[in-house]
Amino acid sequence: MPQTSGETVPQDETQVIAPDRLGRFAQLIFQKLGMNDDAARLLAEHLIWADLRGISWLGVKKIPQYVARLRAGSTSALAEPVITSGSEVLVAFDGRDSFGQVVGVHAMRAAIQRACSAGIGAAVVRDTTSAGALGYFAMLAAQERMIGLAINNAPPLMPAPGGTEKILGNQAFAIAAPAARHDPLLLDMATSAITLARIHEYEHRGEPLPEGVALDARGEPTTDPAAALAGILLPTGGHRGFGLALMWEVLTGVLAGGARFSRDVTMPDRHDRPQAVSMFLLAIDPESVMPYADFVARVDEMIDRIHATRPAAGLDRVTVPGERGHRVAADRRRAGIPVPGDLAEKLSELGRELGVPWV
Repeated sequence: MPQTSGETVPQDETQVIAPDRLGRFAQLIFQKLGMNDDAARLLAEHLIWADLRGISWLGVKKIPQYVARLRAGSTSALAEPVITSGSEVLVAFDGRDSFGQVVGVHAMRAAIQRACSAGIGAAVVRDTTSAGALGYFAMLAAQERMIGLAINNAPPLMPAPGGTEKILGNQAFAIAAPAARHDPLLLDMATSAITLARIHEYEHRGEPLPEGVALDARGEPTTDPAAALAGILLPTGGHRGFGLALMWEVLTGVLAGGARFSRDVTMPDRHDRPQAVSMFLLAIDPESVMPYADFVARVDEMIDRIHATRPAAGLDRVTVPGERGHRVAADRRRAGIPVPGDLAEKLSELGRELGVPWV
């Protein structure tokens, strides 16, 4: 059963906590630090969405880091995103150093609103902090019967082909498409061969990295997680991954018009300055070209065809992007979200400091 109360948290025991209670705790923490009710709720909902899908690196584990940013003033608790320019189809937001999880919702809603009238709508965002799980924004469009795309840029982590210097972020992106009988398709990935979160997992397990995913600080290939964290990530698919990341930078940092982009974006754990992340959000209304029922039926048919292909040895069946995440989320909504004991202790201590009872 999900845990619902208690202040003493054994550091070696995982707690399983009801999503609504964990989300309420997160929301109250952010409100205590000056965020208004709506912004705090959106940020908390985003973290819970990530944890529900097993993306723990972008879930409530981020709360201490976000608290540190709010306290340092490098992320604004009070700033409201503003529209700086736009048209019937494309709109630009200044995030004013607020959280990407919050301004991204406003931007995707604006894109969806434009798609309702024009068939397609887009938004760009400059000067925001992080953005979290990009699938969250893509799914906002899918829930409104639209195809959704979300992209953010990132601090420099990857080299150009043939280079040994970090010059470009491993831009994350997500695409979602609604279906009828099936859950929505959801592709959510980065453009590097491995993510920082995955490297941390290898480091925690004491295992070497796969070959060909990272360089050390000298630009030499490495399978040592610590050396990779201090070094350089390689693009997925070599020059193809770099090219995709470069064009995603055009749609985010370049198009958003901020003073800082590309190699000027900073890491979220650097609290002495705003992070300057940019985003691109797109919504497409399939009903502009065919009846919605026909579109989702065609998506279902495509999924059925993939499910019907012969699986490799040891697998029950072939799956499609997003399928595992939907299944994990359904299980965790019923059973609760597992929170490792050390993280639970850190969060409960933070709650005591701010006057917010642990769940």
